[in-house]
Amino acid sequence: MSARLYRRFLVTGSRRWHLWTGGEGPAVILIHGSPGSSQLVLPIARRLAASFTVYAFDTPGFGDSDPLPGDSLSVAMMADAYAEAIEAAGLTRVAVYGTHTGAAIGLEFTRRHPTRVSAFVLEGVPIFTSAEQAPLLTPEYMPHFDPEVLGGHYSRTWTRFHDQFLWFPWNQRVPAQLLDAPAGSAEEIHGWVEMYFQAMPHYRPAYRGAIAYGDEAIAAARAVRTPGVYLAEHADMLYPQLERLPPLADGQRIVRFRSWSEAPVQIAAALDSLPPADAGVPLPAMTLGLEEAFLDLEQGQMFYRSTGSGSAGPTLLLHDAPGSGSSLLPLYRVLSGLGPVWLPDLPGCGQSDPLSDKVPALADYADAVAELLTTCVGLPVAVYAVGFGAAVALELRARHPALVRSLGVTGLLRSDGELRQSWIGRLAPPLTLESDGSHWYRTWLMLRDSLVHRPWFDRDPATLRRQPIPLDPQMLHDWTRDVMRQWHSYHHLIDAVLAWSPESALASARDQIKVCIDPNHALATSDSTWVERGTVSSVLLAEDPKAKAMQIAEALK
Repeated sequence: MSARLYRRFLVTGSRRWHLWTGGEGPAVILIHGSPGSSQLVLPIARRLAASFTVYAFDTPGFGDSDPLPGDSLSVAMMADAYAEAIEAAGLTRVAVYGTHTGAAIGLEFTRRHPTRVSAFVLEGVPIFTSAEQAPLLTPEYMPHFDPEVLGGHYSRTWTRFHDQFLWFPWNQRVPAQLLDAPAGSAEEIHGWVEMYFQAMPHYRPAYRGAIAYGDEAIAAARAVRTPGVYLAEHADMLYPQLERLPPLADGQRIVRFRSWSEAPVQIAAALDSLPPADAGVPLPAMTLGLEEAFLDLEQGQMFYRSTGSGSAGPTLLLHDAPGSGSSLLPLYRVLSGLGPVWLPDLPGCGQSDPLSDKVPALADYADAVAELLTTCVGLPVAVYAVGFGAAVALELRARHPALVRSLGVTGLLRSDGELRQSWIGRLAPPLTLESDGSHWYRTWLMLRDSLVHRPWFDRDPATLRRQPIPLDPQMLHDWTRDVMRQWHSYHHLIDAVLAWSPESALASARDQIKVCIDPNHALATSDSTWVERGTVSSVLLAEDPKAKAMQIAEALK
């Protein structure tokens, strides 16, 4: 059984790094290829964690790590950045594993910081000639598929990574460039598309630096005396470049293998055969200077943001679904000027892991939020929650009343129980990864339609929202990416709320609730009707974001 890996952040200077870490034993850093992220090396990290302490970083500008400054980056600059990260992590001497771009960074890191490296295992070091580099350094090879108002960027991006498994370079679709490798599965291509969308704004400088490494790679390999292994699988497009390595130093060797499935075993065996690094050290869940962190739950990790200072007591914000806490960032920023604010991604949403493989009940979400409050806040909080997050807030108040001092809600779903039951599996249909990538476009269109119809799948004119519709391509794309980060579990929270009845929780909390009516929310009319028929108090929220935030703060006092 492999050791559990945890997501962590650390800081070097003003830059944030994201990584996965876990296991016990000698320290090993893992450096991924381009335009990917640490997701690429997780299978290997999990295998190594049985014997090593692993640190699988997102290289700056990829995944969730901040980019290095500038439009021109060298492998040396990236290697020095890794030296800073390793120091920030409290590590001294480490073993290094890198693949493709990561192999270039790992080799240069070993050359420039030899006292920090006990051994290396480098898979597919890029050693391109000048003639080979030329077509790889073009905009055609490294495109930006920016979000489009009609969603066409999803098919373009999917086809680009589909073709990556067939040709190298992927945009030279001729017989001579065909790869002798298995075609990518839907899951593999989806992973590349997701990583590309994360890195798209700033992946080019680092990728260009790795492609242009050629002669420097040979010089670095000639200079490095550290024990190590160069290896590659026979269908890897960089496999032939093993022959371009200079004569190796004592304690270095080349390993060739014939199947991708062998990679974790070959890499582990190579590291086991080399001099060990110093012991790894655990990284804390929260890093000073960062407002983003992960709470380690028994079932997984919950991502949250926390910041703010002032005289107001702590405030908890709970987002609507589908989506993540990023939808409440404008409110979060304003409220942070008044006092401490906490903004989690609810389990199975955004960057937070799902609670379990089965569909959890709403009580499970409330208990997870209660654990966040108990562990990290330690005081009763004012809660403002939107949509499906409002149901979590009510259940939190019902199950853990001592943790909630006031409660404001917008868009609480209060439809007839039979209607709610009929929406299960339809309002948020489970997603499957399709070989043609159509699940990206379908999800984007579902979210887009939810801004036009309520519910989105009912095309009757009576369901038209007739409200201002923000169809900004970047907003819709970011929303789609939020869902796709947890494509297998994004619907669990929605189904849990649809299966739950709010009436008893409402009755027990009625005197504590303030209904915040947002005219632009899909359930604004329902909120108004609820106020008219009951005894709950309300406030009509302004259009201006700052004025709206101040109204919510006042309502929660």
